[in-house]
This record gives sequence, structure tokens and C-alpha cells, in this order.
Amino acid sequence: MNIYLCPSPELYPLYHRPGAIAIIVDIFRASTTMVTALAHGARSILPVATTEEAEEQGKALGCLIAAERNVMKCPFAQLGNDPAEYTEALVSGQDIVFTTTNGTRALNIAAEHGAEEILVGAFTNLSATLRYCHTQGKDVLILAAGWKGQLALEDTLYAGAFAFLAEQATIGKASDDGTLILRDLWQAKAQSLEDRITYIQHSEHYARLVQAGFSSAVPLCMTLDTTSIIARMQGARLLPIDSQP
Repeated sequence: MNIYLCPSPELYPLYHRPGAIAIIVDIFRASTTMVTALAHGARSILPVATTEEAEEQGKALGCLIAAERNVMKCPFAQLGNDPAEYTEALVSGQDIVFTTTNGTRALNIAAEHGAEEILVGAFTNLSATLRYCHTQGKDVLILAAGWKGQLALEDTLYAGAFAFLAEQATIGKASDDGTLILRDLWQAKAQSLEDRITYIQHSEHYARLVQAGFSSAVPLCMTLDTTSIIARMQGARLLPIDSQP
């Protein structure tokens, strides 16, 4: 299994690899939030591009509406983009219309440019996603959602973790320069949760979360393997696949 990194959605047309599994990653916080929602029993997530679509489709379908722009929840939505909001009591059995600044945009870009299979990845379901990709016998392209087209450290770091664990298990390898760099960064700076949190505090998006009052999301977003749920796009919806070890 060859593992590649696309560091920004704007660059996806240059990195698209026919037949590869695309993993969309927005660690702070959309992909972590979507995985959390599915792990807590949400039936499906419908990612949409705009806040207008979220409000209109949510009302038309009678779904929960989750909408965030520039870190903050939109006023018409029941939910924002903080994984702590997505409790089992609130989301179990529910369909959720979901839009965020970066994560849902990356999903749409991958789909529009021909990605045949799309997963949503987070540190919280990293090992389950890795095992699933190995069983499919395909290469992997990790698309880092970033921040408004720019690189985000926490998203690219996921590629390093994915490649490092794949190589440790001898089931895959870092296969481009970006993934090689991030694999080495993960090994040197981020193997323990304490190290990851310390290192990520230097990042731009960490500062945005702190300023908006969401620093409490960081430990959850940086914790490995709290769920075995795989988040996979099927048609227009993100659905859970339970993959026990």
C-alpha cells in the first residue's frame, strides 16, 4: 500500500490518483467531529458546501443541522463543529446535515475530481481506517483539509502517523516526499499524546481554537484510536462501518 499526501484541497487535481482511496482529514475539527458523531450513533451525515444548503436541506429533511464558519457555530444550526457537542443522547439515530469552513469543502473537491472511494479520517479512528485500507488492497491519498487553502500542521501530521503505523506493521509505506517528511516528524515529535499536544500548540489553527474558546477540543482531537468506526462516503452521505480488530 503506497501512501501519499495532498497538503491542500486546492492542489487535489495535481495529486489525484485513480483507484486510490482518498482520506479526507480535518483534525481541528470537522473530521474528528464527523467520526465522533458516527461513533455515538448518528445514522448518517450529509456534507454540503454552503451554509445556505445546510439550512435549506436540514429544514426540508427534518435533520439536525450542523454548521460552522470561521470556527464558530452558525446561528441557525443546532450544532457547531465541536466534537464534544455530539453526544450519544443528542445524535444517536439522527441524520445530520453538516457544513464547515474546510472539511466539507475538501470532501466535495475530492468527489468532484473523481475520487472513487472517500473516507473521513481522524486520529480517533486512525488504526481502524488503516486496517480497512489494507484490506482493500489499494493505495491511499490523504487529503489534508487545511485552512482556507493553506497547509495545516495537524492535518498533514495525520499522514505521518498513518505512514508510520503502516510501516511498523509492514503493510504500507510513505511514497512521496511530503509523507516521508511527516512520517519522520511524527516519529520525532508526536508519538505520545503529551508530545502531540505540546508540539501542536505552535500551529496556527491551535491559536484560532484558543482565541475562540475551543482549546478543550485539542486533547480529544489528538487522541488515538478511541473508536473502531470507519467513516465512508456512500453516494452523498457519510455512513459508519464498524471494523473491530
